[in-house]
Amino acid sequence: VAHEFASVSLFKFVFKMLLKKNYEVRIISIKELSGTDYVDFTNIRLLGRERTANGTLEVKKDLSDDLYSLLAETFSDPNGNGEFKQLPMFIPRQPICKAMESYSKYIEASFKYGVNTDFPVHPCPCPIPKGLYYVKNVTAQTDDWPVIMPRGFLKAVLTLYYDNEVASTTEIVVQISDLSE
Repeated sequence: VAHEFASVSLFKFVFKMLLKKNYEVRIISIKELSGTDYVDFTNIRLLGRERTANGTLEVKKDLSDDLYSLLAETFSDPNGNGEFKQLPMFIPRQPICKAMESYSKYIEASFKYGVNTDFPVHPCPCPIPKGLYYVKNVTAQTDDWPVIMPRGFLKAVLTLYYDNEVASTTEIVVQISDLSE
């Protein structure tokens, strides 16, 4: 039994070393494509060479599971020519709080409550309370992202639904490149 445990532990260690992350992510843009009546990202700016997100995010209404749902789709443009192709990675449309609870692990490392934001990322209360939230020097931290990611530009399109109607659409574009060592 001890021999099996040692073999499994060694395998996990070697596997983890072989599949360590070898990419970095820069935020390129955050755009409201439609609707700011429910959530408004328009006061967030990207500053400096590091493209850190700074400004305010306004949640204009309490966002509850019974009325609001979220869909997130991803698209890849490896050549940077604007020809994005949809990827199979997405968040299926589901109640907003359930989506935040299920997928917040991908943004927790970037948005640290009390450090660079006052938005309650984890645990995220339900309903998500309306309010004006700050973000300060936020960069894309990939701690809990997949080990293998496509290089080039990655676009996430977040669609917020209110009572089964599209309420707003936000686009976030990041650039994924090999780590400079």
